[in-house]
Amino acid sequence: MPYIRYHYLDEYPDHMLKYVVIVSRYRGQWVLCRHRERATWEIPGGHIEPGESALDAARRELFEETGATRYELTPVNIYAVKGKVDYTMGLLCFAELWELGAIPEGSEIAEVAFFDALPQALTYPMIQPYLFAYTDAWQSVGHEREEYWDMYDADRRMLGKVHCRADLIPDGEYHIVVHAWVKTRDGRILLTQRSPCKGFPHLWECSGGSVLTGEDSLTAAVREIREETGLSVPPSDGVCVKTIRRVNDFLDIWLFHADVDMTKIRLCEGETCDAMLVDLHTLQDMRQNELLAPYSYLDELFLKSHRQD
Repeated sequence: MPYIRYHYLDEYPDHMLKYVVIVSRYRGQWVLCRHRERATWEIPGGHIEPGESALDAARRELFEETGATRYELTPVNIYAVKGKVDYTMGLLCFAELWELGAIPEGSEIAEVAFFDALPQALTYPMIQPYLFAYTDAWQSVGHEREEYWDMYDADRRMLGKVHCRADLIPDGEYHIVVHAWVKTRDGRILLTQRSPCKGFPHLWECSGGSVLTGEDSLTAAVREIREETGLSVPPSDGVCVKTIRRVNDFLDIWLFHADVDMTKIRLCEGETCDAMLVDLHTLQDMRQNELLAPYSYLDELFLKSHRQD
């Protein structure tokens, strides 16, 4: 099995994506295509052409490979497949097809068929089942809730624009994301486990998410902790340890010192599936064993955490 990572739609701009894949459903069945030169089945998709947006590529590929003329197309996430040297990224979409026409003349697709489940004979058996399973799980818990964010320029000045989470972020625009770490009085760190339908499924992490329109960073950090764990932490107990400007967001890293009663943890369906307290040594071991979601700043967080104790 290849190492497949999943990212939120806002983490990378279009120009960094190479492929688009569309998991599609028609009248309750999954839609797969057969290439003229192959006997195996594959999920519709292909290369993003130069100068083409990822969503435009998805619409083009969907028509060229299925003949779909009416449908609802929804971006799911950005996926990355590990190669010999680096990761190749693409846009994963879901499409509910309402009307199909003939496959366009000149298409590389010989046949379109409908399945209740993925067949064994797949063109890319080491990749496609995992993209399909992710989308199926994403469907089973419902779409990501609709969110709106205030947008900023590269100097973190508000642009006076509101952005919908479901849309891709234009280059040069940013929103604010928070990571909210909770450390107990005895030095342990609260971790939650990501639900299987999210990016980096089953990995452990701190609470976090995007700052909603009208919120400030601290308010969002407190809200994310409450939503993902059920715990209420006083805003006065939080310190912003570091801010990092990334591709399309500003990441604010918050550290809260609080008493944690694990019997009061309330997990959020579709977001978190487990929780635990670990000491810093265990946290380091989990990172080395790739059990944590990737955090580039953990060493600095540990250092500042020690200074505050």
